[in-house]
Amino acid sequence: MMEKDNDYVEYVPVAMQRALEAQKMLQRKGKSSALEIEKQKLVEAKPSLLVKASQLKKDQPEITQTEQIIMQEKEIVEHLSDSKTLMSVLELAKGITYKDPMLTGWKPPMPIRRMSKKACDAVRKRWHIIVDGKDIPPPIKNFKDMRFPEPILEKLKDKGIVQPMPIQMQDLPVILSGRDMIGIAFTGSGKTLDFVLPLIMIALQEEIMMPIAPGEGPFGLIVCPSRELARQTYEVVEQFLEPMREASYLELRPLLCIGRVDMKPQLDVVKTRVHIVVATPGRLKDMLAKKRMHLDNCR
Repeated sequence: MMEKDNDYVEYVPVAMQRALEAQKMLQRKGKSSALEIEKQKLVEAKPSLLVKASQLKKDQPEITQTEQIIMQEKEIVEHLSDSKTLMSVLELAKGITYKDPMLTGWKPPMPIRRMSKKACDAVRKRWHIIVDGKDIPPPIKNFKDMRFPEPILEKLKDKGIVQPMPIQMQDLPVILSGRDMIGIAFTGSGKTLDFVLPLIMIALQEEIMMPIAPGEGPFGLIVCPSRELARQTYEVVEQFLEPMREASYLELRPLLCIGRVDMKPQLDVVKTRVHIVVATPGRLKDMLAKKRMHLDNCR
């Protein structure tokens, strides 16, 4: 009889059970809402990284776009100050170093060569040109003093280019002197002419000294990261070679070497004679691997 009494469970009406369950649910909701409030307080106390970043931007002093570009260029130049940054794996492995510039036969007029360091620095400061290196050639403020052929000077005038851009003032004398360099400038600043015009001059000089035979070229190579850029660069090369042909200069033959087009016309140009190649990496590697073209005479 005692065992039965111990196992006895008091009967709770259904209505009272429902009321008790509802009360428990309210208590649970109260606890969860209290936790949410605490979490919200923590979030407000500790702002997110995005909030911190936006706040830092607001706190920083405002700088113009030109100042920002100059700062970026300074950082890049400082990063490249170590000569090993620009050396290939083969050069590093074999300890190869180049101390002398490539011989080009180009020299600026005597007044340019006699410019003092102070005068050179004044020109660079005037045009916001930042340089880093040893024995940097003086900047030149007009194309005529760069001693380009008359057809090239006339073509520049036809294109409305009457004065070199800042990067061209410094880069063209450096490259024409046979020096290695890296040029950094924003889009539309005239970088393409920096390597196209000296390349034409060197190819012309080589052809005058010793004309190439079929299959011996090219003298110069321009590698572009995309087919579109390669086409644009090739068109610039052609724009300046055409007036030289019309003026009875020695014929220089360019080649556009890109993928997704028939290789046969490209091979025909190589077999005939090619002085300047504008290429994308894929098609260039393919032609070199198949020994359809070589770079033995490429300068």
